[in-house]
Amino acid sequence: MNDMSETSSDAVYLLRRWMEQYGTDVINFAYSYVRNYHQAQDIAQDVFLRAFQNAHSFRGDSAVKTWLLSITANRCKDYLRSWHARHEMLHKEDWAPEDVADDDTESTVLGKLSRDEVWKRVSELPLKYREVVVLYYLRDLSTKEIADVLSASDEAVRTRLHRGRALLRRLLEEEEL
Repeated sequence: MNDMSETSSDAVYLLRRWMEQYGTDVINFAYSYVRNYHQAQDIAQDVFLRAFQNAHSFRGDSAVKTWLLSITANRCKDYLRSWHARHEMLHKEDWAPEDVADDDTESTVLGKLSRDEVWKRVSELPLKYREVVVLYYLRDLSTKEIADVLSASDEAVRTRLHRGRALLRRLLEEEEL
């Protein structure tokens, strides 16, 4: 019985460590799909529960972060196909998590507004471009890691990234006009 409790406590420790290390990445990646912070948190909880339940099947072929983000992508796609997601009304306050400014200097505010505008435009990209842009620029994954997360080829990821950047550039240029 002692072996079982040690194994259980090791698994709980591992889960806690994953949540501390990758929780923000999982929530933010889920948010890039569902565009609702509270739903992204629910998906993240489900991702970690599934990871915990299936930790024994993790072969180590990829990094834990890549594995968790792959689970996240699949859970988000399942959610977006669900009846609930197709019929849910988004409330304006759910659009983005609250940011807390460090200070109110003019340059900080202008920089934040500029970043917010870019990420607002990223959120307008079609999903296949948005997911690679978020994973590449916000989550700092390589195109190989993104390919693993999305079960796509490295070449497909590079193509989507290139097209996503071009589309984003057009959206930002249109905003300036």
